Amino acid sequence: MKAQEAKQLVVKAGIELMESGLIARTWGNISCRIGSDSFAITPSGRDYSSLKPEEIIEVNIEDLSYEGSIKPSSEKGIHKEVYSSFPEINFVIHTHQEYASALSVSGLDEIPVPHEYISDSFSENILCASYALPGTKSLRKNAAACLEKTKSNAIILKHHGALCFGKDYGSAFETSRSLEEICLNFINNKGGDISADKDCESSAPPRINEVTAQIMEEKGGFLILCNNPQIIKCADLSSHLMPYLDDFAQIVGLKAKVCNNDAREIIKGLKHSSAVLIKNVGALCWGQNEKDAQAVCMIVKKNSSAYLTARLFNNLNPINTFESMLMRFIYLKKYSKLY
Repeated sequence: MKAQEAKQLVVKAGIELMESGLIARTWGNISCRIGSDSFAITPSGRDYSSLKPEEIIEVNIEDLSYEGSIKPSSEKGIHKEVYSSFPEINFVIHTHQEYASALSVSGLDEIPVPHEYISDSFSENILCASYALPGTKSLRKNAAACLEKTKSNAIILKHHGALCFGKDYGSAFETSRSLEEICLNFINNKGGDISADKDCESSAPPRINEVTAQIMEEKGGFLILCNNPQIIKCADLSSHLMPYLDDFAQIVGLKAKVCNNDAREIIKGLKHSSAVLIKNVGALCWGQNEKDAQAVCMIVKKNSSAYLTARLFNNLNPINTFESMLMRFIYLKKYSKLY
């Protein structure tokens, strides 16, 4: 495939992924093989809704070298591992999709695939790679070890997301969509009762209007109330929501406090986090603008699904505090300044 054609496909895929709800903002990355020696991949920290083909970077498969001032995704290494392992694969999608991410915290090393999903894309099991910090050589190494053994066109990255691939654009997308269905059905068949409803925003009830007004006056930005059932259930089960997924640690913080519907409690909880959970109400999510607040809402919902899944599998082991602090620090100092 010619480089320009591959870059145009990557841009198209980014928009389709956002519209499908499988990714938001820049969380995830996409690549397309150009030939035996290189692939085109999304840049680091760029919003997919405004990407242009000239911003897609060509990366050498052998040594991950590239030209130009635009940096490729920090996860380029795991894309390289796919292309190196499977010469027939031409398209790779790395997502932080909700239900694969939720199942990534179950502690399981493999997920059984229902008979009706077994195909060219899925064998009898989906393997789960051990956790490592995003963008690191350890994550790449763990993904490579999993890719060596997998017979499916998808693997799950623990506490992180999913890596899906296919012989072309369409098959990679279909793998990603089917993976979500497999993971959601598996959780619910185990008694998880996770809702597939993506609509989780509402207007703030009158009782907390004073809170939103005060927060807007003190720090500006934008607030969204998310009243998704997973979030409300989490608020009933714990005093705070910890990072079970690494994008929660990065973007929301080290924990989201569970509060009563009390102005002082809520305001205090938002001083060190982008979200608070309010008992019997939902989560109040803050961002510098509406798009940021929507992203926080999406991540809180996803992390709530992960927490409930961890409880279901008796594996209540969030990401450790040191790694969460490190990710939060890097995000605040680097990635948040890109928006």
